Amino acid sequence: MTYTKNYIESRLMEHFSPKEVFSREELLAFFRKLDPDLKETTFAWRVFDLKKRHRMTDVGKGVYTIEQKQRFKPEVDEEINKIGSFLENSFNHHSYNVWTTNWLNEFIDLQVTSFLYILEVDKMSIEQVFFSIKDSGKFSNVFINPDGATINHYISELPQPIVVVPMISRAPTMVIKKIVLPTLEKILVDLFCDPKLYFAFQGQQLVKIFEGALAKYAINYSRLLNYAKRRHREDTLKEFLLEQPGLHNEVISAIE
Repeated sequence: MTYTKNYIESRLMEHFSPKEVFSREELLAFFRKLDPDLKETTFAWRVFDLKKRHRMTDVGKGVYTIEQKQRFKPEVDEEINKIGSFLENSFNHHSYNVWTTNWLNEFIDLQVTSFLYILEVDKMSIEQVFFSIKDSGKFSNVFINPDGATINHYISELPQPIVVVPMISRAPTMVIKKIVLPTLEKILVDLFCDPKLYFAFQGQQLVKIFEGALAKYAINYSRLLNYAKRRHREDTLKEFLLEQPGLHNEVISAIE
């Protein structure tokens, strides 16, 4: 018997929705119950199609979840638009990403009223970009690679300061409204790896941010851990995730 695509997908959603995560092997076994002669190439195409249509998503290598959580799509505010447009018009610059710590307020109880704009630029261009932005007259309170004391005692009190820092190569980014932004996975790893820059979001605040982000948004754990590996913190991030009782059980299945 040949089943329609809609019937197969309906059965798939019914079968896997109760599971927090499931493996590639489980998915292949499900498809082969309906089609014993299913070829590996056809199976690979079905997996690709399901992910493309956001019916399921990767949470690890060969580990999936039925996508019921939102995709992280933060607000591109006026200041981020200005920064992105300046880089595009002045440098035709694509090796950057920009975001604001104001995005983190949705995850924490104590709302932070002063926030940073973080502009990451490739290491070869960082000084050129910094001086161009600073001297343009379009932006105020621009800093390059400030130390922890400067951030804590001075920068954090300024209105909408822009902090320019070097970007890790092959960092996970996305594009919204033609502006290059970090993915949520990258933001979480950076918060974990840069306690001096993100001093206001450490301790229990950091735990709450991770809990809130993992509960609300679809997280790609392979992307999360690969970027942490590039920052030489993969093992310590795994330990952190596994130590938090409030984080979801899917974390264990995805990262172990």
